[in-house]
Amino acid sequence: MKKVSMSEIAKELGISKVSVSKALGDKDGVSKELREKIKHTAQNMGYRINNSARSLKTDRQYNIGILIGEKFVMDNEAYYFSVCGEITKKLDAYGTSGIMEIISFENEKDKILPRVYNEKKVDGIIVLGQLSNEYLTVLEQMTIPMIYFDFYRQASKIDSIVADNFCLGYQLTDLLIERGHKEIAYVGSINATSSIQDRYLGYYKALIENNLKLNFDYIIDDRDECGKLLEELELPKNMPTAFVCNCDRVAFTLITKLKSLGIKIPEDVSVVGFDNSLFSTIADPKITTVDNNIEKMVSTAVKVISKKINNPQKTYDRILVPGTIIERDSVKSLN
Repeated sequence: MKKVSMSEIAKELGISKVSVSKALGDKDGVSKELREKIKHTAQNMGYRINNSARSLKTDRQYNIGILIGEKFVMDNEAYYFSVCGEITKKLDAYGTSGIMEIISFENEKDKILPRVYNEKKVDGIIVLGQLSNEYLTVLEQMTIPMIYFDFYRQASKIDSIVADNFCLGYQLTDLLIERGHKEIAYVGSINATSSIQDRYLGYYKALIENNLKLNFDYIIDDRDECGKLLEELELPKNMPTAFVCNCDRVAFTLITKLKSLGIKIPEDVSVVGFDNSLFSTIADPKITTVDNNIEKMVSTAVKVISKKINNPQKTYDRILVPGTIIERDSVKSLN
């Protein structure tokens, strides 16, 4: 393949080679819009940045570490694998590579720092999925720009990018109530992650606003003490008419369990989930779910970590990304 030069990119866009160089090197002197246009054009033309040469000049690695807890990637269908892929693709447009490191149960328990940090392989870190508070406290002592993705810590100063889980949990539960459901269960270990807890709080708010009493028998754990998903869900003695599941994978597991007991979905029980993942479409019936707008979350995360590398003192706090409900076939109207 023919090597593409900066001069060719400049000619294609009708701008100077200096502007192209500044944009691809993430230097000042070009607007945000022009920088993104130049990078997009360079990528489409097949331009490859020589990160090794850049590292020698700038003392940067042009790599971002993506940390994922082992409990979130127990098999090939794990939701965070696809999210990691999206992050890596978006980083490539910035001339940066993503290096994924799975934090094992042992390393998380023993509070061992990630290898990508100890070996100085990365300029910044994205923590994908909530690890234990003890481990996160250790991570927060690292001298490197870092952000949290899909969770936050209330007392932490680390910036985070999350879906608007409270609002979405409220809207999803309210949809069931509008369909005539009054006995609604929530499936999710509410102390496991901030996302699960916020979705639960949205669920609870919907009950309160519709004068429905919270039934604690309808709060069902889906994870063990280590955060690993349970293979068997414990159902309540008195079956509700609907379940709000904190993710599609759990909704898929629940539907499989209910069907094994001869319970039909949605004729007997309605089920909804979150994430709009593969599990929502391979389930029978297909699951009504929430699309978290992962593309927007990933785009925001990559922009924030890139800016923090250039200006480590800059803070963004908690950035909420709105999502949308995708209605499919797993909800029955009781009206």
